[in-house]
Amino acid sequence: MLNTRQKLDERAAAAEDYVQGTFGIALGLQPIAPKSLPNFILDRYRLWQGSLLGQPLLLVAGEGWKPGEGFTRDFMRQRELLRDRLGIQLIVLLLAQTTARLRQQMVARKIGFIAPGSQLYIPEALLDVRERTARARAELTGTISPTAQLMLIAALLGQPLDDSSQTELAGHLQVAIMSVSRALDELEALKIVETRHVGRQRKLHLLAQGGDLWASVKDKLHTPVRKVRNIDRVRGLERAPRAGESALAHYTMLGEPRFEQRAIAATQWSKIAARLEDAHSLELIDDPVELETWSYDPTTLARDGFVDPLSLYLSVRYNLDERVAQAADQLLEPFGW
Repeated sequence: MLNTRQKLDERAAAAEDYVQGTFGIALGLQPIAPKSLPNFILDRYRLWQGSLLGQPLLLVAGEGWKPGEGFTRDFMRQRELLRDRLGIQLIVLLLAQTTARLRQQMVARKIGFIAPGSQLYIPEALLDVRERTARARAELTGTISPTAQLMLIAALLGQPLDDSSQTELAGHLQVAIMSVSRALDELEALKIVETRHVGRQRKLHLLAQGGDLWASVKDKLHTPVRKVRNIDRVRGLERAPRAGESALAHYTMLGEPRFEQRAIAATQWSKIAARLEDAHSLELIDDPVELETWSYDPTTLARDGFVDPLSLYLSVRYNLDERVAQAADQLLEPFGW
């Protein structure tokens, strides 16, 4: 079985995926164990540092404890110590789940917390799932969320999205309607699209197409790759499209890589990790695969078992290997931009 620290690291990764998927914000978490902290803190907590909307963020999870009576009161004291020693004001608890009573205590005491996939409360950042809008995020940061990027790439690939309703876009892109709504807010704030209401439906209108659209958004788009892991081949990976150099070898003259490269949505990683754990317990034959986890589902725009060429371009365009960089440029040639 995975040890406690590994489980907490997976939970932190799930928290990153949750915030990225909900708000389109990358936390950039990295584990830390500062020597400036007393041993009782380092023994009790697992810490990750990142940022949220330009503010330093400290994510905190307990090793071997379960929130109960007196928990929030004790944590408030330790939170002040962390703030004093590390100079980070934005401190958020990482929880597997919350109870109604615990939520009431933490909200009353203004303790930020995140339970991946279900709830997020960060009073210092005024960030709440029900109230925060994607429009405000786009106006403040100019960044594009995974759903907004997915929508733009689909349009650039020539898919007929113009004049589509939110419901139609959600079905076409295989995402939630609320994610589409936030993406439209972002793109409208960035003056990339306009929307209009027809009855109760909100419809999309792109302000540019083809090369003009690409020119206006190419610097706002980013690699969809969140992490890359070298793993053993397990059940389910055969449905993951080929990515990286494996996909480049399909679209260009680049040679096949030593290890096959595939991609999945970051939200699917926990299922693969569970299968890996089972596979290792059975001592299956080693069959390495380089697996990328993406901020959006690569299967949505995949072609014949390979990730789409534009997402692929974004994932490899800054590769330090000159062969790969040159092959990346070739991906754009068929578009004529």
